[in-house]
Amino acid sequence: ILLMGGDAGPDRNGLRPDSMTVASVDQATGRTVLVSLPRNMERAPFPESSPMHKKFPKGFRCPDHTCMLNAVYTYAMTHKDLYPKVKNPGAQATKEAIEGVTGLTVNYWALIDLKGFEDLVDAVGGITMDVYRKVPIGGGHAKLYGYVEAGKDRHLNGREALWFARSRSDSSDWDRIVRQKCVMNAMLKQLDPLTVLTKFNGIAKA
Repeated sequence: ILLMGGDAGPDRNGLRPDSMTVASVDQATGRTVLVSLPRNMERAPFPESSPMHKKFPKGFRCPDHTCMLNAVYTYAMTHKDLYPKVKNPGAQATKEAIEGVTGLTVNYWALIDLKGFEDLVDAVGGITMDVYRKVPIGGGHAKLYGYVEAGKDRHLNGREALWFARSRSDSSDWDRIVRQKCVMNAMLKQLDPLTVLTKFNGIAKA
């Protein structure tokens, strides 16, 4: 299952999946392994059956190095003729690129934007996790609003969980991948079937 976190928001133009994680689930045991992919990966290969393979037979690459993995979505959305019968060409092309990178067959995908993620965490009552270091809320080219403070068993609301997962200030893409996995693991452990059923309306709305 391909899980994508898109950077769409009221102050942003378009969408790029800056978080891409494959959840590989063992059907017999339910054991799940999370495989994260860096958004700035170049030369992602496409399976031969993909319409993108015909356009990029040597992988998704271009001279100015803007052809990164998270740009596959945007490219396919601006070239919808490649996928005439597909509702979301961007997600389909990204799925195919990740199949080419990992060698896995991706059966399903889910895409959530910034506000949707924040609402999802709030819908389940927040998440409790070990925050291993202080992470800026905002910062970089934007205003610094504060920090997600470090500590064991911190209970984070949706806004705090979102910034812990996505903050780029004083950080790297690799560090973000680690933090995203921390958040996903915390959610996986806390979203038991009873919680999902009792909070279903809020989850569905998010």
